[in-house]
Amino acid sequence: MNASTSGMMSWAYLLNGGRKVHHDGDLDATTFKVYVYLVKTGQPSGPRDVMRGADLSSPSVAYRHLQKLVDLGLVQKDKYGMYEVKEKVNLEGFFWLGKSLVPRFILYSLFFIGLLAVEIVVATMRLLALEPIESAFMLLAFVTTISVVLFLFEGIRLRNKMKRLSEK
Repeated sequence: MNASTSGMMSWAYLLNGGRKVHHDGDLDATTFKVYVYLVKTGQPSGPRDVMRGADLSSPSVAYRHLQKLVDLGLVQKDKYGMYEVKEKVNLEGFFWLGKSLVPRFILYSLFFIGLLAVEIVVATMRLLALEPIESAFMLLAFVTTISVVLFLFEGIRLRNKMKRLSEK
């Protein structure tokens, strides 16, 4: 097992129709890159298109990874030899936003950013009314700020890792 395959094992957990499917070693970095390319193009593509779009060395390499995706039930081949995504599946820990794969941590950080904004408005209103801010409220704002930072950091780190893996 090479480094790119072992790095992709976390991508191999797919949620397909509400049931978890694990493909031991079948969805390696290159196969994942081909799948993401097909999702992003949103149209049927042949092995040469995939080779160019996913930056692969030859059409036969593209064909091999397309066949893996067909065998996994993620892609279908039409009568003209073109491949298209059968169903856009979610990868655990991510969600599709249009044609982009976004870590859920970023969504969680946005929730806490909204919560922090409300806390700042409440604190500002209390200060303008010359009312004291309770220590429990300050602790809440501190915990919310830490949550924003942690979720945002982890989301960005995961997104960068995903980009590096899909570029290999």
